[in-house]
Amino acid sequence: MGTQPPLPVDLAQGLPAPPPATQPRRRESPVTFSFGGNWLDYLRSLSEDAVARARADIEYWVGEDTVRGASVLDVGSGSGIHSLAFLQLGARRVCSFDVDPRSVDATRQLWERAGRPAHWEVLQGSILDPDFTGTLGTFDLVYAWGVLHHTGALWEALARTCTLVRPGGRLWVAIYTKGPSYAADLALKRRYNAASPLGRRLLIYKKIGKAMLKQLRKFQNPLAWNQPKERGMDVYHDIVDWLGGLPYEVASPDEVVQFTRRRGFVLERIKVEGERANSIYVLRAPGAAPASAEELGL
Repeated sequence: MGTQPPLPVDLAQGLPAPPPATQPRRRESPVTFSFGGNWLDYLRSLSEDAVARARADIEYWVGEDTVRGASVLDVGSGSGIHSLAFLQLGARRVCSFDVDPRSVDATRQLWERAGRPAHWEVLQGSILDPDFTGTLGTFDLVYAWGVLHHTGALWEALARTCTLVRPGGRLWVAIYTKGPSYAADLALKRRYNAASPLGRRLLIYKKIGKAMLKQLRKFQNPLAWNQPKERGMDVYHDIVDWLGGLPYEVASPDEVVQFTRRRGFVLERIKVEGERANSIYVLRAPGAAPASAEELGL
């Protein structure tokens, strides 16, 4: 099943009071970098091991029992690998959507590989479009991993995502962690997107060189730098995703927890990462919990 991520720190109890939320409303172009182009390339070498690692990550964070018999919304589905993993873990219904048409194409490729299941729906739309999100309904589990900070309006996107969770359901979200290097990282991403194809390739090679050096420092083969990662990802496509990922916003864990708490959500699990990485949150929505798979006779 692959290597599982380290045990997250449980701060559901005793979390320090977060600072007041004073987030400016910001919008950029909804798609400035083709995440979908990167995901279509990723799918060319997709292995069953990668899908198994995606399933293992889901089992680790929310448990197979949470998924089996549940309705799942994949916000910003990207490659579609996690939608496929939710389906394989027994979700009753999976709805995937992305604003990037090439990401939608990538997800549909996996939908077709899975035999075009009727209980897996693939849509194109934006989390920032109330006319679109208003048609979706609510779900037992809403998954938005590494997506909302690329909308150009992080807090609006998170607020809309919260409304898609059924009473008592779960929100599983990952957001880039705020840190002092934000301005420099934003400048790098803008430089990458403005560069020629050769310029982009050189920036990618620079990152690959750092990955090879990291291997050497661990006394490992530097040519084996493109290691499989948790969630079914790999180093190369993560590099491209990182360099190209605009729009780009960040948030501190305290800000995210306070923002969701004001909407009645209760933090169940959290893994706090440093800047340039995603901090991960699993939160329970207010209201009665959805019926379990056992209660549904599944």
